[in-house]
Amino acid sequence: MAAHNPGTGNSAGPNPRLNALQALQQAGRMQEAEAGYRELLRVGDMHAAGPLATLLLQQQRDREATELLEPLVRAAPDNGEIAVNLSVALRRLGRLDEALQHARRGNALLPRAVPAWNALGLALLESGRLDEALATFDAALTVAPQHPALSLHRAMALRRLGRNEEALPLYAQFVRAFPQMQEAWRGLADVQAALGETQAALRSRQQARALAPNDADVAFEHATALLQAGNALDAARELERILQTRENDTQAWVWLGRAHLKLDDVAAARTAFERARALDPDDSMIAHFHAAATGTLPAAVESDYIRILFDDFADRFEHTLVDLLSYDTPARLADFLQRQGADVGDRVLDLGCGTGLMAVRLARPGRVIDGVDLSPRMLERARSKGLYRHLHTAELIGFLRDAREDWNLIVATDVYIYLPDAAASFPLALAHLAPGGCLAFSIETSVGDDTELLPQTGRYRQAPARITRELVDAGFVDIAQEPVVLRLESGKPVAGALFVAKRPVG
Repeated sequence: MAAHNPGTGNSAGPNPRLNALQALQQAGRMQEAEAGYRELLRVGDMHAAGPLATLLLQQQRDREATELLEPLVRAAPDNGEIAVNLSVALRRLGRLDEALQHARRGNALLPRAVPAWNALGLALLESGRLDEALATFDAALTVAPQHPALSLHRAMALRRLGRNEEALPLYAQFVRAFPQMQEAWRGLADVQAALGETQAALRSRQQARALAPNDADVAFEHATALLQAGNALDAARELERILQTRENDTQAWVWLGRAHLKLDDVAAARTAFERARALDPDDSMIAHFHAAATGTLPAAVESDYIRILFDDFADRFEHTLVDLLSYDTPARLADFLQRQGADVGDRVLDLGCGTGLMAVRLARPGRVIDGVDLSPRMLERARSKGLYRHLHTAELIGFLRDAREDWNLIVATDVYIYLPDAAASFPLALAHLAPGGCLAFSIETSVGDDTELLPQTGRYRQAPARITRELVDAGFVDIAQEPVVLRLESGKPVAGALFVAKRPVG
């Protein structure tokens, strides 16, 4: 979506020919206007350069527009409209540092102009300076309250900041006011999906699809929404149609693979992930799903995959697990600790703490709880609960290896389901337990004695007997375990086990 009408550049002045060409442009007769502008430039009338650049921007011909605008900026450094136009072109070309520089200058020269504020906000947004972008749109809306483009882009900034609960009513209000704007429906769907409102997100994607039936990106987003809403068959069909014309679309292959996994067609999923991995061999998400589809256990912790997975999942984590999947493992583990007499001591380490659900169960007066997680977004949620002393963004094996503190209790709730080798952490956890302290955790249980990477979920399943042997080998004693249902998956119970193991006192 274009940020705004970028203006007309240099003033046409009294030139009747230039005024007539601008009228043609405003009437949508672009080819005639462009031919006229170029004829004026050919005979040396440089007043046509600005309007021609505007026309090119309107047609997304950003490279051509830039070639016209850069010499104009040098010739007229105090012309704010030209600076704003050049910022728009450079931003869309990915030249973000330069775009931001020109946007700042245009905004300083035109402090009451909506296009200047919009250009600055979008340049900041795409440069990843999200807090500054939000502040810019807030300031712009004091200049032009309720301006549609500024309001939409403010909602976009909130979405990028992960403040989806705030962005949701803004997008909803926007689509009511402008139901024909497909970009607003796409933004609304993004927020709804992030919050776990999959059926609502699908309806918004359908609205966007109806408004842009030939847009391949909108079609892809609709396909992913179908899968997230539980319609894997239609998602697979739509993705296959997309790949007929975009056979090198890596993410389309990834989502097709995920759709096939939902349909229990592991062979087709394997083929899709192999195509995706050939296109992008360094992508951690693709590597994980490829490993799951081929049954190959990674040799180490997949830190990048876990971080990306849970940063994306943070906003809907508790709603999805607790409200939709009947997840209550933290409560079950806390109860198991009580029954084993193992909920002891005033220092607790929560490995893979996520949003802090385990801390809710373990917090009590006089007890300090420290948390570790790979996902900064999950830690933001945990921090908001006010239950932790320290929160660390770290991979748990590396954290335990480098830690200089001991705890009375170390817990890891649904953490080992994302690690190919749970046993690697056991000696490290033992080394950081005070004498008599306990390690408590949950696992998903495998069918046999080996660790399994289940293709359909991408999670690891462990054998309880093997875990017990590995705990003994690490030096733990008084090991207790209990079978448990961890959550529902496609309406079916997921079998797991709870463990408590003690560090010897002597």
